Order: sequence, then structure tokens, then C-alpha cells
Amino acid sequence: MITEKVKRQIFGNRYMTLLLCVFTAVHSVSVFAQESDPPNFLLILIDDLNDYVGALGGHPNASTPHIDRLATQGVLFTNAHCNSPVCNPSRTSLFTGLRPATTGITSNRFGWFREVAGFETVTTLPLAMEKQGYATFGFGKTIHAKKTAQPGSRWTNSLEYPEFQHWNSYNYGPILKIRDHLNFKMGDHLTDWGVLPKSEHYPLASHDFTIADRTINVLQDQHDSPFLVACGFYRPHTPLYAQKKWFDLHPRADITLPDAPANDRDDLVYFGKRGHRRTEAEIEAPGLWNHGWITKHGKAKDIQQAYLASTSSMDAEAGRVLDALGKSAFHHNTYIILCSDHGWNLGEKEHWGKAALWEQTTRVPFIVAGPGIPKGKICNHPVELLSVYPTVADLAGIPAPHHLEGHSLRPLLNNPTAPWPHAALTTFCDHHALRTERHRYIRYSDGSEELYDHHTDPDEFENLAVSRANEDEVKETLSGLRSQLEQILGGNR
Repeated sequence: MITEKVKRQIFGNRYMTLLLCVFTAVHSVSVFAQESDPPNFLLILIDDLNDYVGALGGHPNASTPHIDRLATQGVLFTNAHCNSPVCNPSRTSLFTGLRPATTGITSNRFGWFREVAGFETVTTLPLAMEKQGYATFGFGKTIHAKKTAQPGSRWTNSLEYPEFQHWNSYNYGPILKIRDHLNFKMGDHLTDWGVLPKSEHYPLASHDFTIADRTINVLQDQHDSPFLVACGFYRPHTPLYAQKKWFDLHPRADITLPDAPANDRDDLVYFGKRGHRRTEAEIEAPGLWNHGWITKHGKAKDIQQAYLASTSSMDAEAGRVLDALGKSAFHHNTYIILCSDHGWNLGEKEHWGKAALWEQTTRVPFIVAGPGIPKGKICNHPVELLSVYPTVADLAGIPAPHHLEGHSLRPLLNNPTAPWPHAALTTFCDHHALRTERHRYIRYSDGSEELYDHHTDPDEFENLAVSRANEDEVKETLSGLRSQLEQILGGNR
């Protein structure tokens, strides 16, 4: 005979079991729904930023708290490299998923990729996302495009960035009007730097403030479809204008200059020997990229300060965007990819600017964060910006519209120490640099070479291809890297 007490226990347990089953079913449905919802993507694209980021330790005076914060929320790739050390080919490669050697867009001298035979209808990343039902937004400097597109095409009457459904592009600001108020003036406005004379000029310095605002509006809006928004900041691209508070954050007296031995150029070949201003007439010609003029007039710390100030200014705008995402309804279902299009030399090897194939010019910040990605992890494998397109497609679960020459980073996002057999390739004109876990190998169009061992020489002071060319170990290393380069380039040399 079952007593009333036993009945209460049985039915009570059954009731709790029923509740547990219902809760489990509902929870499973909600998780399934969340996992089945297409993710959103926020691309933060930075212009001309090298490793002067706190999380990368590239400069002791760097101050980038918001980028550093993002690094704690995802995977930081410490050995990431651009596809080309200048803007147009780097961004063309990122958004087409094709190497500069494939499209032929290998320097800024070449124009819009859609005017290259065979690539008129290539599907860029935003177009691929649009075809899968994504709303696409591009603000600021994202992909180089033709100012006035071909009549009769989708891009008719577009001023720029026709790849996105919604876009706004900007110039670098009303440069001449601001430059006239600066104490330091130069003939070429792109070589200029300085404190903005008035606070109200801040939004005009590079439009980064407005670009951030437009991106924030997207994140605060309601959407009936998943979205991809590319936020393209201009700084620290020249001219290096910023508010006084950012210059004050980096006092000139505290600036540390990079280690640049006087004899560092002695073992350079081809590129290192050409185009370097050494004559008195050329030294007297002012220019941010003129090492002779910079050193003669003691401007190295001023330029370093301006670059750091411009970087901190941009970081503050990136922080506003990240904060807006964190407060939005999309923060649980949005992947964030932050990177720069290429690096920048600030006196190393007496080089100022981009368009070189050394570590400081090709290495870039690269962070991926979002749902399911481990937080605060570091990956030291060599990776390329060419991986952005296949990684987004992989995370979104969409098919690649054409053969993508990069590799999805998903294996490294799951496990940053997983095996990674790939090297990073950077191309400029007909010159190429290969970056492996240990070495940087550069081959120039005339066949001359540079080789640096990053285990023993992280600053690339000794070109082993010259100093130790007769040693068996160097010969073996060069032979292997040559073969690896040939294999990657295939028939696109």
C-alpha cells in the first residue's frame, strides 16, 4: 500500500522531472536558435598601423588601451603580415581573397581591380555576403575603388566603394585649410604633421570621428537580416594630425627612437640601395619620408610623437565602436576582426613610410574575437590578411564564390597552437617576402635576396644571404625558402 507521503514524493519527483524536461527542451531550442542565427561581422580596418600597439609591444610609448582590450577578448595574432605593403593592393587582396600576384594589382600605381582583364566580375567579400542575405555597410577607407564606375554596371554613378550596399567614403580631411594653421608647414601636405589648432577641427583631421559615428549607428539600429559592417579608419596614415591631448599623451622628451645602427644598410641589396636620398640637394628637400632631412633637422622624435598621437586618436574611435557593440543587441552574435592594411617604418634601415618588405613594414595588428572564440589567447604562427575573406566565409557558413588563395583561420581560432604549415607572403611590384615561424626571406625582381633569422635577430640587422652566404646551413635554408616561395606563387610570378 502506498502512503500519502510516498505519493507526494513520487508525484513531486515526477513533477520536478517534468519541469526539468521542459526546461531542458526550451534551453536546447534557444541554444539551437542562437547557434542557427547567422552571425554578424564587424571589420575594423586601420590604415598604415605597424606594431605600435600595446598588446604587441612594438613601441614602449604606444598607448592603445581599446585595441589591447579587444586582444583580451579574442585571439591576437602576433606574427600577422599584409599581402602588400601599400594600400591599394593590400585592400584589393583582402577583399577579393586573391594575391596581388594573381590580380596584377601589386602597387598603388595600378588602378581598380575591376578594370583588370579577367577580374571584372570577381565577387568581393561584401558581395558574397550580400548574396547570402547579409546587409553590407562600408564606412571610411575600406577597399580602393574607381571614382566613377563603368556606365551600365551595378556601379553606375558610384563615387567610391560600390562593393557595399550602404557606404560613405571620405577624403583625408580639408588638409590645406588645417595645414595653413600649423606652425610647421611642408610643401607636400601628406608629409605634414602637427597638433590641430582648434578642437573643432578634430572631426576634420581624418573623418575617423564621423566614420565611428556611422558605424555606431549601424550597431544601434534594428536589422531584419544579418550584417557585415566595415569600419575603415584613416589614421595613422599621414598627414599625422591629432588633438593636443594625444600629443600630450606622448611627450616628446619621453619618446624612444627605434634601434637603427649606422651600418644597418651595408648588407642590403636592390631595394635597400635604391631611391634613398643622400645628396645635399635631396637632403635639403623637406619630407616626412626623407631620412637625410629628418636626421639633419632633428625631426625623428617629432614624427614618432605624431605617429603615436595619431594612433592613440584612432584607438579612441575604435574604442567608441567597440563600446557601442558591447551595449548593442548584437554583441553575443558578432565576430570582430581588427587589422591594419600594412605596417610602417619610422627610421629602421633609414626608411620612413611603407612600400618595403622588412618586418616593420609588413607586420600588422590582427585580432579576431566573437562567439565561441577563446579569450585572451595568443597565436604566434605566421598568418596573412589574405585569410580574412575565407575566415569570414567559414564563420558565416557560406560557400566561397571562387577559389580563395588564403586559408581560413578557424583551426587557429579553435586552438591557437594547432599545427599551421603555411607561411605569410607579401608582394610589392615584382618583389616578394616570405615570413615563416623563424625566417624572413626576401627575393627582389633582380634575383637578389635577403634572409633574416628572427630567433637570433628579431630586428633584422644581419642579412644572412650576404654575410653568411657560403655557410651550409644558410644555403640549405635559402634553398628551402626559395622552393616554398615558388610553390605559393605558382604561375603568377
